[in-house]
Amino acid sequence: MVNELMAWYTQFPFPEYQPAGLNLPKVAVGSTLCHVSVTTWANVAKVSAFSKTKKQRCAGLAGDVAKKTVQMLNAWKDTGAFAATHKPVPIVATCMDCHAENEPYTQGKENCMQCHSDKLINIKKSEAHEGLF
Repeated sequence: MVNELMAWYTQFPFPEYQPAGLNLPKVAVGSTLCHVSVTTWANVAKVSAFSKTKKQRCAGLAGDVAKKTVQMLNAWKDTGAFAATHKPVPIVATCMDCHAENEPYTQGKENCMQCHSDKLINIKKSEAHEGLF
């Protein structure tokens, strides 16, 4: 269930729940990491990551995640089974084909390329990744 919740989180356009009747932009941020989530959303919303608006977005996001968690638990309780409906983006399998068994080892379930493309660590410039991207 945790994997399902995390995959859903990366794909869901938050915040659906809008505290204080706001009309905040809904953005699927592609990551469960707080700093990535906030930064991505704040840039789309064109607000400071330290603003009251951002705090309201995060409150709505927390409500959305609580709602999804309860829905998943209720479905499992009602049926006695759980079926995942969200999967990691395809690039995850590409990265894990190698990095599950080879250095640098990882247990990633999110889009590696969000940070490891031409941004912080450019894996495209690594000989081991030649021809993959």
